[in-house]
Amino acid sequence: CFCRVLKLWPLSFLWSKLSTCEQLGHRLQHLQVISSNKKAQNQAQFMRKANIFVSLLIDVALGILLVSWLYRKNRIGHLADTLIPVADHVAEELQDLLQWLMGAPAGLKMNRALDQVLGRFFLYHIHLWISYIHLMSPFIEMILWYVGLSACLGLTVALCILSDIIALLTFHIYCFYVYGARLYCLKIYGLSSLWRLFRGKKWNVLRQRVDSCSYDLDQLFIGTLLFTILLFLLPTTALYYLVFTLLRLLVVVVQGLLHLLVDLMDSLPLYSIILRLCRSYRLAAGVKFQVLEQQDGKPLRLLMQINPLSYSGVVQTYRLPTYSCYPKDSWMSLCKKLFLGELIYPWKHKGEKQD
Repeated sequence: CFCRVLKLWPLSFLWSKLSTCEQLGHRLQHLQVISSNKKAQNQAQFMRKANIFVSLLIDVALGILLVSWLYRKNRIGHLADTLIPVADHVAEELQDLLQWLMGAPAGLKMNRALDQVLGRFFLYHIHLWISYIHLMSPFIEMILWYVGLSACLGLTVALCILSDIIALLTFHIYCFYVYGARLYCLKIYGLSSLWRLFRGKKWNVLRQRVDSCSYDLDQLFIGTLLFTILLFLLPTTALYYLVFTLLRLLVVVVQGLLHLLVDLMDSLPLYSIILRLCRSYRLAAGVKFQVLEQQDGKPLRLLMQINPLSYSGVVQTYRLPTYSCYPKDSWMSLCKKLFLGELIYPWKHKGEKQD
């Protein structure tokens, strides 16, 4: 019944976009494994259950410690009091950055008309964002109070909530990045299409290839005008795109580090590591024999010793399945997307497990 409720449109959308919801779903699967009445058929299943139980226990214990630290000495109130000034400071820095871009950044000659339009457009969005933050300021402390209580569900849940809060607080940066990327991508693809027009080529959509094509004089004239306009407007658009892409990548890197930490805590086989530390003979990689006595006419005496599994082998063998937060694209593909203006989404891929 709970799964059917989550399939409703608003809940399914939030469940797929928020890292907190994904982590809660991951922990619910762990609870189902632990509470299952089915006995472990082999050692691998037993170790998996034990690792999940210890990981969940330590995660909740660390979360409770975090809650006790947050609610001691009214740290939630201090955090709420500093959050609004920090948001205002970030907005002011963005305004100064836009004012710098609307001038002559680094001595570059920009298209003044387009520069002013883009600058005022982004400044208006910052003004809306500041108004939204100040509208929410009376409720910030109450929101943080209830959000802090959710850390009782585990430290990983608290880290995912922090990642979602960062995403919400930097939503205006994401909007700037999307606007700049779409505009830059439109000009790049427009210039590439017009460049093919000059060479007597066109892109065949059905066959997904470049074919030869003949154009008349009017088409070449209009293509020349459009190519010239787009080419001279490209530096202004590219500068805005570059600045907001760097800001977006900074946010994505911070969220990626948080997701890496969450994945590390979810996948680390703590029970196996503790067992290897205290009772190494329980995790054997093999046996080795040592000669104790070897004399003529007497039986050979050997000492058999258990060769324990190395710590790296323990982690590789008993690591818990988790959700990958690594980019699926190679670095070359990522650089190509950045150059062409394609959107770079957070490196948290939903619904794909990594064994």
